[in-house]
This record gives sequence, structure tokens and C-alpha cells, in this order.
Amino acid sequence: MASPHPVCQGDPMIKGDLPGGLAVRRPRADDQPRVLAVLDDWWAGFGGDAGSLQRSRLLPRLFFEHFTASSYLVEHADGTVAAFLIGLLSPSQPDVAYIHFVGVDPALRRHGVAAALYRQFFADAARHGRRQVRCITSPGNTISLAFHTALGFRVEPGDLTLDDRTLERDSPSPQGGVTAHRDHDGPGLHRIVFTRPLTGEPPAAQPATASGTTAAHPRPHTSRDLRVCFLGDSFTAGVGDPTRLGWVGRLAAATDPDGLYLTTYNLGIRRDTSTQIHARWKAECLPRLPAGADNRLVLSFGVNDTAIDGQQPRVPLEESVATLHALLTEARPPLPVLVVGPPPGLDETRDVRIRTLDARYAAVCVALDVPYVSVFDTLTALPAWAADLTVGDGVHPGAAGYQILADLVAIPWRSWLDDGDQADGSSAVRG
Repeated sequence: MASPHPVCQGDPMIKGDLPGGLAVRRPRADDQPRVLAVLDDWWAGFGGDAGSLQRSRLLPRLFFEHFTASSYLVEHADGTVAAFLIGLLSPSQPDVAYIHFVGVDPALRRHGVAAALYRQFFADAARHGRRQVRCITSPGNTISLAFHTALGFRVEPGDLTLDDRTLERDSPSPQGGVTAHRDHDGPGLHRIVFTRPLTGEPPAAQPATASGTTAAHPRPHTSRDLRVCFLGDSFTAGVGDPTRLGWVGRLAAATDPDGLYLTTYNLGIRRDTSTQIHARWKAECLPRLPAGADNRLVLSFGVNDTAIDGQQPRVPLEESVATLHALLTEARPPLPVLVVGPPPGLDETRDVRIRTLDARYAAVCVALDVPYVSVFDTLTALPAWAADLTVGDGVHPGAAGYQILADLVAIPWRSWLDDGDQADGSSAVRG
């Protein structure tokens, strides 16, 4: 069943971020035997004979005949297969693009080949109105799990929790708390299901050469020198995320690289309160924001203010609110500022204090015309957020939770970046 909306017609137009010596084109029907021939070698016998049979069954000829417009084949200079991506635009779910199968020559792994193909697929799918990409992997494939999480995919909660006996020792989940969908592809064929929103994907690719391939060359930097300091606490630092990306890293990775040269500085410190952040902001931010650049500041803090120290919160409510007001007043002008509100935890009593602080922070930002992204209510209503906190320390999420947080911030973040001066701050933004 072919997709009614091919990703692009004719020769592929892959961005020039593949290693040298590689060329990419659309696959053809006669490429199917060549791809099947390398599968067992590339997967090093993963899954034994059953795994080999399953992989071959996943790549019938129809994918090389009817889904070529949404797929890519990468070749070495001598014409041997180096990598491939088989994808499609769902004909029944108009918002969804699906990555069916990806393979990379082991000699090229960790060279960015798979990531380059994924990024191009994201961009092509976004141009055709798709809003999310979906894919799956086997529970034992921990390399795939780590790869997809690092690219901004989140694991969809399933009905089967995989512990350390199920996963290999190098599982990226700190407590082995990965969930899979039982019998997803048939009895006993459990699968981890990934989703990734398509937000701010690069719109255009570079033209192919006359031979129908695109030689690799470095992506040029653009003229807009955008520098953003992310100032905050452990949530800003991404504590608890085994990929070490947090929401800040995911937000930066998903930001359209065309038309700007983005440099981000993560200045999150564990346990820092608003008063501690206020005390250090100039010393840490101003040296990183030189004259002549498009300099900006993102603030995110408050949870540590609400922690009980003795009998009282570490920072009283009114002092915390006054501190945010003072910091914004000092930073603006000249810096455009975006404020991301504090997230909830699993302590209901503390969450009452965080909710109150969130509302007060929003009021300060509205009064000062600063865009404010409130994430508290949305995250409180999401079972996936609470589930991710549960497998962690009860306060910080893991990779899936930070992806949810990045998704909530993504749209106001893009609006704020696209505004030459300041995003519309006349009202708080509800994520």
C-alpha cells in the first residue's frame, strides 16, 4: 500500500552532513537483494536464526518498489551498500511519518550517518505536513534505544516493564524502567515504541548533483550569531537523564539550523535557588554574550525554593517572586528573556507550593511583558510524566520526561527566537 504523498519526487536532496566518500540516492527494486545480503553481517547475528529470518521478512521487495520516494540508500565510493533508511508517510494517519527499517555499516557507526538520514527524513516529513515520526525497536536492542532517545524520541508507555534481566547491561535506563508494548507484532514479539514531534525541522535540502547523488561537505554557518544562556537549577542541567541531554539539549537539537548559528550555554546548577541564581547570573552570562551577537537568556528555576529547610521553605514565596522580578529588571534591556516555569514532582504537599509559585511567576512575567511558559498543570495531568518520575528519584524525570518537557517549551521557544526583539509576552504561555 503506497503513500499518496511521496516525500519528494525525483533525485534525493540530502543535506551535506555525511562523512566524505559517501553518496546517497533513492533505492530501487534491484537494491533489495543487496540490502538483504548485508543484514546478518551488520547485525552480527543478533537474535540468532530467528532474528535473521525476522529481519529479512521486514524488507520485502515492495518497500523497494513502492516506498522509494520516502527512503534513502547510502553507498561507498565503490558502490557497496553503506547505509539505508526505509520510511513512509502514513496514508491512514495524515500527521504521522514512520521509519520502518534503518541499517548502517558497522565501520561507519558513530560517524553520524544514521543521524543524518533521520534528520533528512524529519525535514522531508515536516515539509509534507507531518507532525510526528514513529518507529519501534526490539526490547533487547539497547543501542537502538540509546540512539533514538538521543535524537529526541520518547518511549511511549506500554504495558510491559523491562527490568535489568530483560535488557542488556548497557541499557540507557538508569533503573531499567523501560516500558514496551506486549505482543505488539504478534505473540511474544514485544516492542518499544518511539514517537518524536516534528517541531522546527529544517525546511530545505541541498540539490543533488547531475549523477543523482549528493557528495558530503560541511554545512556552512549562517550569518545570524544567536547565543542563548540557559540559567537555572538541576532541571536545566538535565539531572536524571541518562542521555545527558535534558530538555535544554533536546530543544537545541530540534531547533532549525537554517538561518541561524545557535550557541547554547547550559548554566544549570543542582540545588540552586532563585536567590543563588540571581547572585551569579551576571558573572556567568555576560562573558558568554558578546557585543554584536543576538544574545538571549532563558530562566528556569523555583522548585528548590519550595523545599522545606527546617520548618520553612528554603526561599519564602514573596522573596522568590521579588527575586524573579529583580533579575528580569536587570536583564531587560538589553537581553530578551524567556521564562520556563517550575515542573511538578510526586510530593503533593510540595506541589501545592510549586503551583502557587508558578502562578506568581506568571503574573510577574505578564506585568513585565516577558513570555512565560507554564508547564505545571500540563505535566500534572500527564501520567507519562509521573511514571517517569517514579522510576527515577521522584523529583527528576528520565529521558522520556525531559522529552515531554522539551515538547511543551518548543513552540513558545521558536516564537521567541523568531521575534526580532521579544516574543509576545502580553500573557503567560500555557505549555
